[in-house]
Amino acid sequence: MNTDKLDVLIERIASEHGIVLSQDDPVLMMHTLNEVLLEQNKEAHAELLSNYHAILEENFNRWCEYSTKKSNALINSSNSSAQLTRDQFLESCIQLIDEKIKSREGQENYDLTRISRQAAIINLLASTLLLISVVIIFLILL
Repeated sequence: MNTDKLDVLIERIASEHGIVLSQDDPVLMMHTLNEVLLEQNKEAHAELLSNYHAILEENFNRWCEYSTKKSNALINSSNSSAQLTRDQFLESCIQLIDEKIKSREGQENYDLTRISRQAAIINLLASTLLLISVVIIFLILL
């Protein structure tokens, strides 16, 4: 230990307790031993703290990797689920549109058939009237 520090310590003990110690006093030896032990303890604690910091940092990095993988897995699962739901929705929409088109085509076919039938009946009536007219004209001329 530095002699200046010991001199300060000797002066402090003398002023506070009224006892003068010499440089080779066993009490000062205990004080020096305590300082050495405190320095070693301080170094050991600093090393333990450094190791603990490294362990914490490593665990944090692992946790970050794990949480990133887990969140990516959840996002991918959510995306595939959303895509499946979207595909099912689109398929059901397409089926509904197809059914509507078919039902309209059926209605349009029915309407076209009805109109064609009416036109055929009108044509049949017109040709019957023409035939009757021709027969009447033929009978009149004879």
